[in-house]
Amino acid sequence: MNFGNVLENGLFALGQVLRLPVMLLLWVCVAFALYYAGSYLIEAVRRRSEREGFDIKRWLQEGRVLDTSEERRAALPAGLRHMLAAIQELNSAQALHHGGLENVVAEHEEKLRHELDGPRALVKVGPSLGLIGTLIPMGSSLAAMASGNLNAMAGQMVVAFTSTIVGLATGTLAYGLVALRQNWVSASIREQRYLAEVVATELEAR
Repeated sequence: MNFGNVLENGLFALGQVLRLPVMLLLWVCVAFALYYAGSYLIEAVRRRSEREGFDIKRWLQEGRVLDTSEERRAALPAGLRHMLAAIQELNSAQALHHGGLENVVAEHEEKLRHELDGPRALVKVGPSLGLIGTLIPMGSSLAAMASGNLNAMAGQMVVAFTSTIVGLATGTLAYGLVALRQNWVSASIREQRYLAEVVATELEAR
């Protein structure tokens, strides 16, 4: 047997072996896209509720940040509230100096940015899997066409085009979620840095 034919048949067989894992991964992408969409919808409702009427500048003018009571701290959005709690804890332990404040701010910023990793991965993985899921059935479709089996060819073409649609739809949805989340992250980071600058000013005034 021709060695080239062996290689070609082996690649075709490998592609067919990858067919089931690719289809399963496409379903996983769809599940994650729906999960992120639902969680972002819930977060949007929560953000609107906790930020209604909130103004970081007005809140800062009400008193010193380091001396903030639990009741006043409760008026902050969740992200700022957790960061301020960490800052006050370090302040009680006299550990804000020598990079302690910068470390708290960096840790909370990193946490916010890390939440974008999943949707960003879907933006690339979804369409890539859709393309692979398209090309694999195309090979089977061409083989069916060569043998004159038009029904099998049509079935494989349906699978191929459906994979493309699902992959592109998943990537598009994930891209929209990333854009929405990026706006939230940017706004939260600006507020966190503003709060940290005020805390740094209070520390210098001691």
